[in-house]
Formats: sequence, structure tokens, C-alpha cells
Amino acid sequence: MRGKMIADWNKADLSSPEGVRQFLEAVQYFMDRPRRAAPAFRARVQEFTTPGDFPASAAEAIARFHQVDEPDLGWEQVFEGVDFTATAKNGFDLVDVSSGLSFRAIAPGEKAEVYKVSGDKVTVNFDLYGGALGWSKLWFDDQEYWKIEDTAKEFRAKWYANKAQAHYDLISKSRADADVSWQGGASDTKAVRDAETINSACAEILDELQGKGFDVNANSRFVVVAPVQLMARVRNALNTSLINSGATELNFNVSLAVTTRLKTQDLSAADTSHYFVVLPGRKLKSGIRMDLTVLSETDILAYAETVAGWGRYGAAAGETGQLRRCATS
Repeated sequence: MRGKMIADWNKADLSSPEGVRQFLEAVQYFMDRPRRAAPAFRARVQEFTTPGDFPASAAEAIARFHQVDEPDLGWEQVFEGVDFTATAKNGFDLVDVSSGLSFRAIAPGEKAEVYKVSGDKVTVNFDLYGGALGWSKLWFDDQEYWKIEDTAKEFRAKWYANKAQAHYDLISKSRADADVSWQGGASDTKAVRDAETINSACAEILDELQGKGFDVNANSRFVVVAPVQLMARVRNALNTSLINSGATELNFNVSLAVTTRLKTQDLSAADTSHYFVVLPGRKLKSGIRMDLTVLSETDILAYAETVAGWGRYGAAAGETGQLRRCATS
């Protein structure tokens, strides 16, 4: 029964310390699965098996389950990930940050706040993020295992969604709502004009970063981060060729990341009419101090098993000159 949190629920035993330990290991493995197996999620592997695999009393509820969507990992194409899980650090440093952004947690479990940073050296803290859920022991007693898996799935989805949103907010906050105008002429096709806009954004980024110690040139790789509403349009721009010569209209090495999480610069509303061109890595950093870690204890007053998940990470856009927001009209 591939994809289930517990392969055989009849073997789950919370009456002994060893059974609790094994159950907690299974929960941890389930929570870690997207991070370990992102390629499988990109192939949209189905998370739960068919209703026929479950007791008849749960079949109707299982039929309402949707496939677990791939976690939104497009931001990982933009930010260079740095693994600090084997260290004792409480943050990491960015040097020569003249204009940038970072985020911090307001309190455990609450969303991140984006704020401006500047200075010769900026420390990006590893903030603690977490949440908890309670599983009634009646679900175990009555073999309503689908309820346990459903709440675990939602808890896991929120963890990855919150982490993704914090990173996309750094991207969204970094530039004015349209600081690269729509390029090309009125007689050009929309795809050609979009390609020219991407060219202009890449050229602006290269020009601004000259003399700042970045190893960048016309062969550098760029990423376009676009809302799903513009996915087909940006793909057309990336594949545009000049009609007669067959030459590619796009002048740079560009890949595409699509998301539903871009916002206006003030982060007050979703932005579906602009996209970003980004020079990835360099001073766009994301550090992980502690992967999502699951803890558990029995709540004797509620006849429940309480499971909490905690993790620590921090990120910064140390040089906003690496990004441009592009207009589409």
C-alpha cells in the first residue's frame, strides 16, 4: 500500500513505549517524504490508495481524498540552499549587504514577517516554526485510520506551504510592482514582446551587478518566476523564434518556475499579472538549521495522541539587484 503513512495499521500499538516509538518514526518518515522524494512528487505520485483498500465504513470518506499535490519547490531554483543541520549555529552571515530583505517569525507557529536589511554584514537568524495536531485515540480504537492520515497530510502540506510562502514573499517584496516595462513594438507578437522584456530584465541585472564582485556574464543562468496564470504565455516567450531566420528571440539561458504565491510588493494581494526574472543563488540564500522534526506525547485528559512538528530555517535576498519584476502590458 505505497504512499500510506502506516502500511499495516493493525500493527500500530500505542500501548507500549516501543510501539509509540515505532509509530512516531512512521509519522516522521511521512512528514519527511516530500523533502526526500521531490522528483516523485513532481511525477504526482498518488499519496493514498484506492477506497477498496480500506474498511467499508471509511470508503466514502476516502473517495473524497484528492491526490497530494507536489509541494511548491520553485523557490529552490532561486535561493541557494545551505545545510546547517549538523552545526550549532543560530544563523548565518551575509557580507556587503547594501540593500536586501530577510524574514523572521513573529512567534512559534505564526507566519514570517519580511523586513529590510542593510550593512557590511547581516546575520540571518534561524527562526523556529512549528505546530501541533491531536489524534483522538478513538480513531485507533474504531479503526478510522483515514482520519489520522488525512490530518497528517494537511499538517505536512501546511508546513511546506508556509515555508514556500516565506521565500516567495522575499521575492515579491524585492522589487516595485513593474520595474521593467513591456518591451517591443506594437506590431510585434505578444510572445516576441515578452521575450524582449525578459532580455531587457536579464541585461539590467547584469549591468547593475557589474563591479559588485559577482561572477556574472551573458552566459549566466536566469530563472523566470511566474504565476500560474502566465505559465503558457511565458513558455511561449521562452520558445519564441524569429520567423525568417529561425534564430531564437531569447538571448539568455532562462528556466521557468511557476507558483501560485507571488504577491504585490506590499504583500497585500496576489499578483497574477507580473513575473520575475532572477539571477539565482549568489546572495539569495536559504539556510536550514533543523528539518521538520516530529515529537509526540499522550494527552491523558483528552484521550488523544498529540503530535508536534518543529523546524528552524532562515533566508535572505541580500542583493535585490538580482531580481526584476516584469510587466505584461
